[in-house]
Amino acid sequence: MQCVERGLFSLDEPTDTDRLLPEWKNPVVLTGWNADEPILQPAKERLTLRRLLTHTSGVGYDFLAADLVKWRQHRNEESLFMRTPITRCFATPLIFEPGSGFAYGGGLELVGLMIARANNCTLEAYMRQYVFDVLGMDKTSFYVKHNNIQQELMPMTTRPAPDAALIPGNPSDMPLAQPLDPQDEFGGGGLFGNTEDYLALLKSLLRNDGKLLKSESIELLFAPCIPPAAQESLNQTLSIPAYAAIMTPGDAPVGTPGARKWSHALGGLVALEDDADGGLRAGTLRWGGAPNLRWWIDRRGGTCGIFATQLLPAGETRHAHLGKIFEREVAAM
Repeated sequence: MQCVERGLFSLDEPTDTDRLLPEWKNPVVLTGWNADEPILQPAKERLTLRRLLTHTSGVGYDFLAADLVKWRQHRNEESLFMRTPITRCFATPLIFEPGSGFAYGGGLELVGLMIARANNCTLEAYMRQYVFDVLGMDKTSFYVKHNNIQQELMPMTTRPAPDAALIPGNPSDMPLAQPLDPQDEFGGGGLFGNTEDYLALLKSLLRNDGKLLKSESIELLFAPCIPPAAQESLNQTLSIPAYAAIMTPGDAPVGTPGARKWSHALGGLVALEDDADGGLRAGTLRWGGAPNLRWWIDRRGGTCGIFATQLLPAGETRHAHLGKIFEREVAAM
């Protein structure tokens, strides 16, 4: 959004993405399978910044989207996420026509590439100049060598089954583990950091303090903006308990008793209704992370927060109530 404010590219002009992401100028869509052969068709729609930011572009993750997992297997490949440069990792077919669905995927990785190319620098350099140093986030980086981050890393832990004991382990041995030597700066999930730094970011956006964005850009971050077809797809995704446990932990799956309605804004998921039990208010922006991280910004309630663990798998159920209790306690302060 800083780059949009400066006129480097726009939210809805596909020529901007074509110019900055020429590798994805003429994408194909994986529409099905003929026996074990993928059926690929040229995309009718094009990528835009808005579609990339809202996960409505059709760019999927090759460890998450079932068709892309199968596509990799068809090519005798494993997931390349964070193991190769972005241009190779996401040289995959789209999983739906841009704008016609919702799927959490690599849109933010491509946005990071747009930012780097538009500013003729690395994403790390851009983020340090325009975000991290502005807010004093000196323990956040794509690289653990920065400012002694590696010596302060919290070890990962996994619970292989709901009734199992916790097992400590090396991050490189875990599913979806973030490599300490990534092959590129993955804007969607590549940062290392601590909660103090992340709170500095959340507080700045909550207070609308002008340090990062103009007020009108802040409004856009919170405004639901996905088309009806994508909204229907998002509803279907959040109705699946496994996905709801990751994306809206502690909330009932969409379509079940007590469930809230959700949409998607430029900044993440946005609640369309209040938490009936006195928690976060309608309009709250939120997202989460694979090791059961979650953050929120509730402008109506005047709170923000981050609940952080280093626990896998994503959506682990035994601890989920703790994050919900934390949200409600903060909201009640």
